[in-house]
Amino acid sequence: MKPDFLLLGDSHTIALEDGAKALGLTPAVLRIGGAGWHERKFSWGADGFVPRGSAMGTRALERLRADMGVTNIFGTGIPVITTVGFHLGQLVGPMGWSDHHIQRSPDDMPQDGLLMSSAFAEAYVLHYRRPHLRLLRRIAKATRLIVVPPPTIADYGNIPQVRALLIRRMRAEGLEVFDPVAELLSLDAPFPEDLSAGDGNHANTAFGSMVIDALRKAGKL
Repeated sequence: MKPDFLLLGDSHTIALEDGAKALGLTPAVLRIGGAGWHERKFSWGADGFVPRGSAMGTRALERLRADMGVTNIFGTGIPVITTVGFHLGQLVGPMGWSDHHIQRSPDDMPQDGLLMSSAFAEAYVLHYRRPHLRLLRRIAKATRLIVVPPPTIADYGNIPQVRALLIRRMRAEGLEVFDPVAELLSLDAPFPEDLSAGDGNHANTAFGSMVIDALRKAGKL
């Protein structure tokens, strides 16, 4: 059976996969841990995406190619939904080592810790995420790509600001981004407990179903 769409990303794709299945859809899935994505253990070859130095990624890709009967998983014409490029636990963590806070406005001066300008924060993020943006642009040239940023379950550190920075950058580079928090919930309210997996980091199946259903109703799937 041909999959309805392809899920590409990290552990945040679990909610989307389970949510899609709850709606009766069949997603193909290529999932690699967030650390592997953050450490840029991937490249682009003649057959599209290629894991590098990741046994988990290599096995996952081999299984997916066999299941789909293709060598290039982006050449089937099905849309791709991805969480690639965020992996905020790995990206934002080092900012807290010296208690840096991203400046939110010209008048924003933290009471404690060190101030990090928005320009420096963007340079820092792009240093680590340029390969991911390049990969996403290449996928978008091959098939329809929709980036779904994982929600911020717990508002701590600089995660909300870095998440917003990445979304702006992706859109500026012509990528299609569907932000479920902005579109379906609220950027100014805490993440609903009934949509959380309970681990302080991931959303649950109900959230995944809500997102996939919204994408389907919008004609994106």
